[in-house]
Amino acid sequence: MEKAISHSYHIGGMHSGGCVLAVKQKLFKIPGVTSVTVDLRKKEAEITLFEDIETGMLLRAFRNTQYIISELEGHKY
Repeated sequence: MEKAISHSYHIGGMHSGGCVLAVKQKLFKIPGVTSVTVDLRKKEAEITLFEDIETGMLLRAFRNTQYIISELEGHKY
């Protein structure tokens, strides 16, 4: 069985529960993503997947939206 990998990211531009839902929907469309937890107060998302994905895939998922995703300081992607 493959080991799951988790990464944490800052998500800028979130202001409400609707934003949390929109961010989750965008992230779940990325192939390989198995779990997404979003904390509106901290403006963070933890993404779990079974294989590493390119950072560009995350950036493209939020293209043409108000949301900005960036790696949290101290976390390795």
